Amino acid sequence: MAKQRAQESTIELLARAIRSVHADAVSQAAIEQAKLLLLDTIGCGFAGRREPAAQATLRAMPDSPGSCAVIGQAARTGMTEAVLLNGVLIRVLDLNDYIIGESHGEPESGGHPSDNIPVALAVGATRQRSGREILAAIVLGYELYARLQQAMDRSGPWDGVTVSGLVAPAIAGRLMGLSEQHLSHALALGAVRAATPSIVRTGDISAAKSLANALVAQSGVQSALLAEHGATGPLAVLDDERGLRDVFSRAAPSSLIAPFPADGAIMRAHVKTYPCINTGQSAVAAALKLHAMLNGNASSLSRIEVTMADYKVTKRHQDDPDRRNPMSREAADHSFPFIVAVALLDGRFGAEQFEGERWRDETVTGLMSKIVLRRDAAWNARAPGSYPCAIRAIDAEGTEQQVEVPYPPGYSQRGLDADIVLDKFNGVTDSVLSRAERARIVDTVMEFDQGPSAERLNAAIAIEGQSK
Repeated sequence: MAKQRAQESTIELLARAIRSVHADAVSQAAIEQAKLLLLDTIGCGFAGRREPAAQATLRAMPDSPGSCAVIGQAARTGMTEAVLLNGVLIRVLDLNDYIIGESHGEPESGGHPSDNIPVALAVGATRQRSGREILAAIVLGYELYARLQQAMDRSGPWDGVTVSGLVAPAIAGRLMGLSEQHLSHALALGAVRAATPSIVRTGDISAAKSLANALVAQSGVQSALLAEHGATGPLAVLDDERGLRDVFSRAAPSSLIAPFPADGAIMRAHVKTYPCINTGQSAVAAALKLHAMLNGNASSLSRIEVTMADYKVTKRHQDDPDRRNPMSREAADHSFPFIVAVALLDGRFGAEQFEGERWRDETVTGLMSKIVLRRDAAWNARAPGSYPCAIRAIDAEGTEQQVEVPYPPGYSQRGLDADIVLDKFNGVTDSVLSRAERARIVDTVMEFDQGPSAERLNAAIAIEGQSK
């Protein structure tokens, strides 16, 4: 007879907490927020299809007929393939949502919880779940994602996408209706394939940044499928020193397994207005304001002081030498000097600002060389919980101009602004979708919680996006 364990593992208790949440218990405010974030995520997917990393992923995946939609593609595919493809599409521009965590009383990067929305869409479609059930799974996923991110040291050796090794099977297992035992093993199997080194988001950043979460999420869904058919995982993976205990050591296990609220972390999600790192959103907004004040004459500037809050995360990003002189698209959207310089020069900031390897352009690099990055602790109190920015520009004659942005567009203090989300969606999809196609997607998403399945949404997004 097998020896009975003295106590349940954290994984088992987490599975019980996940299964205890009923879709009807999720607040309507959270459902409305989830719909806005779903719309934003779909828009990012359409906008990202032309990017090299997205194209490489689309070409690499074999044809696999199935019932799951791929954003911007008429042909449907299988469940795990859709998770990977859509995951890369929505992430590749660094334009999808973000949350801000906390570390020792300071704001800290909290990752992009919408990275796992493709899991909910694919599994929900395959298992014929209602729109509200899918949205409720997304709300739960955001909360678990935030808890796990909070338990990690974001300045340590492991990247934040590691958490999706638990979030993806949690979302998938819930929508599959797994028992508590099977869900426990799905989480354990997902966890053992999750650990991702932080090099994917540091140094000479590669396409792995765009692929990392999608690969972990795909593995997490596979883990749920394996567990459904009886495969087991190490249930002590979050408790044992030989597992991931030290990866999630910054929070007590009790914080992971606490009852899930009716809304939670999804209400703290922000949308990005600009395709760059979340700590740079206010910097771009400030640079665009300054461009208008300079009448487009940014090249005349002799010194540009970019001052941010004095947080460990902004120091970490400012001090990364590879962000000072980016050598790739992925590094450029993480480079404060690049995003400020190109916004100052162009007076706009979208995917087109990266075309032609602008980070190598002499006009851009010349302006980047004039940028001085600073931090000021006064910002910490003036705009708590945000990544604010002030820019002071001085021209050759000594004339000064100064702008500041405490909270960037898309920052959610009391819930997302639906108009901002809608404007962004229309803006990023204008070049690939007709007005009628955009309207159909918006209407379908806004009514998603009333639908019996994901089929109407699948039909709306599974279009080639070239009919304009």
